[in-house]
Amino acid sequence: MKTNNLSLTATINTAKAVFFSNRKKHFSIIFIMLIGSLSSACQMTTPADKTHNVVSYSNYYLWLTTLNKKQVLTEEHKQQALLNNRLNNRLNNRLNNTVNDVDPSQGKLILIYSLANSPLHQPYKAKRLLNEHLLVSNNMSKENLAFTMLLRDQLNTQLHLLEKQAQASKKFNKQSDEHHAIIAQLESQLKRVKQQLILLKKIDQNINERG
Repeated sequence: MKTNNLSLTATINTAKAVFFSNRKKHFSIIFIMLIGSLSSACQMTTPADKTHNVVSYSNYYLWLTTLNKKQVLTEEHKQQALLNNRLNNRLNNRLNNTVNDVDPSQGKLILIYSLANSPLHQPYKAKRLLNEHLLVSNNMSKENLAFTMLLRDQLNTQLHLLEKQAQASKKFNKQSDEHHAIIAQLESQLKRVKQQLILLKKIDQNINERG
């Protein structure tokens, strides 16, 4: 009887071990599948796909730097279409409650037009949009507001340098025109002097022939 009890106990323990072993395997498989799904989702999600105010401007700008010219043009077209669609919805539906919302597409367009070495690099347009964007800065995250303020300072510096360059170019062109005018005047005077010398030479010849 004691031997049978020991045998039954051993059988039960073995069954429990098998059950928990299989259960752990099932949990392991489910856990691996879950991790794989989350990993795939993270790889498919880019800063360009995020919406609303949760998008990180710094991460989005870094993502833009990885794109080629064609991809930047495609992204600009996409964000411009989203911005136009939202503006049309405001006009059609009179959504007064969204007037002061931060428009993520406008923020992204500012970064696209601020991107150096890009076919869409337009600092003046970026600065104009940024001024509009700052009107709703109280609805931005602290990180995005700090990044936007830094970008504003950089754009101001860049626009100041462009203005100085334009003024220097204008001054150079003006001085160049003045120099050309002076050269043309000197050439005209030189031409008259040559004509006078030729005339004097002819007069001198006539005097010599008569003498």
